[in-house]
Amino acid sequence: MNKDIVLRNSLRADDPAAIRNICTSTGFFRPDEIEVAVELAEETLQRGKESGYEFIFADKGDQVVAYLCYGLIPCSLISYDLYWIATEKSFQNSGLGKLLMHEMEKKVKASGGRAIYAETSSIPLYESTRAFYERYGYILEHTMMDFYNTGDDKLVYVRRFQA
Repeated sequence: MNKDIVLRNSLRADDPAAIRNICTSTGFFRPDEIEVAVELAEETLQRGKESGYEFIFADKGDQVVAYLCYGLIPCSLISYDLYWIATEKSFQNSGLGKLLMHEMEKKVKASGGRAIYAETSSIPLYESTRAFYERYGYILEHTMMDFYNTGDDKLVYVRRFQA
């Protein structure tokens, strides 16, 4: 892990553009999906904590190189969703994802959270994503057949914590 990486939780005005760049660089997301990622940051800039979204950014100097978005699931007192995690392509496989996941987990536990849910696709493109979740201790809990498209199932992973 690069010691020049600094984590931060505060959202800056230029973060939506950084999120767009990171998500685009990965080659994983469709344009409409990238717009949703950007919208979550823009909503958080406008509404603050009331948006329900929390962010963790990994900065190297003045560049955002990875980010994670999560939040307490509406109407739950103990369950969180991992909405987005993405690392700029040139920084992938450097441990940033693990660093972000560890930081999110600490924050969720400190808030009394008992579970984090992560959703992903079943198509081959997302094989590395599924392997990442599984290496980090997430268990496949549910499959929703043909959710995103015909032959593209929604896979719901969960990581539970002791009280």
